[in-house]
Amino acid sequence: MKLFAKLAFLTILLLSFTFTNIQANIVVKNGLSHLHDVTLGKVYKGSIEIQNTTDREQSVKLYQRDYQFFYTGEAFYEQPGSHKRSNANWIDLSTSFLTLGAKEEIVINYEIQVPENFDLPGTSWSVIIVEGVKNVDPSKFKSGININTVIRYAIQIATTIEETGSSDLHFAKVDLNKSVEGIQQLEVDVENIGERLLVPEMTLELFNNDGESVGIFTAEKRKTYPGTSVKYQVNLSKAKAGNYQAILLADCGEEEVFGVNISLEISND
Repeated sequence: MKLFAKLAFLTILLLSFTFTNIQANIVVKNGLSHLHDVTLGKVYKGSIEIQNTTDREQSVKLYQRDYQFFYTGEAFYEQPGSHKRSNANWIDLSTSFLTLGAKEEIVINYEIQVPENFDLPGTSWSVIIVEGVKNVDPSKFKSGININTVIRYAIQIATTIEETGSSDLHFAKVDLNKSVEGIQQLEVDVENIGERLLVPEMTLELFNNDGESVGIFTAEKRKTYPGTSVKYQVNLSKAKAGNYQAILLADCGEEEVFGVNISLEISND
């Protein structure tokens, strides 16, 4: 099943014309990304901290999905084991359903059993979905269509086997465009064609006709797993109009830097 969504995404159940504000009754307190360095045949433990932010009981269910995403904006949440780098079957959740009291916080544990024989070096991953379960009372329905909301969190669980696997990035597309707000920006689509999780920081340095650096512009870091891709937007609103030579760098840390040379013509239009 294909879903186009962010890590914390919404499911809208069409039940009535009665609209209510979307509120997160359940929050995840220790992050939406858990990274584990692992060894074949070993067991690792982790936990998810959640809180009921309301003054009433709130039920929660947990389940697993595989997760892939691409620079086109597509994000696929599929059944566990749907792709070769899924680690969903390595993970055992301590519970799949629970009820929290008013304002209660709870820790949900999980265990990762890394197989002794796994022939893919580098990083594998999946997500644990945390979903608040809202009680629906049909007696309160009015005529027409009611709308109820369900908020889900997708928590990435990534495992990288020791120091194995190659790191490699491909610059699929580089375009100078304007955002919907009219801000001039460089859109950079990069694909992870290696075997390890990478978290590149994108940096663009502009040089004038004399070879002098006239500005450095950056975009926020984004995770990309093997076989996935992401789109960066480098804000150039502070760059002066002109023709430039530029160096575009994706710095992944630990001396892993990928780059390309490009030419840009920046206008004030």
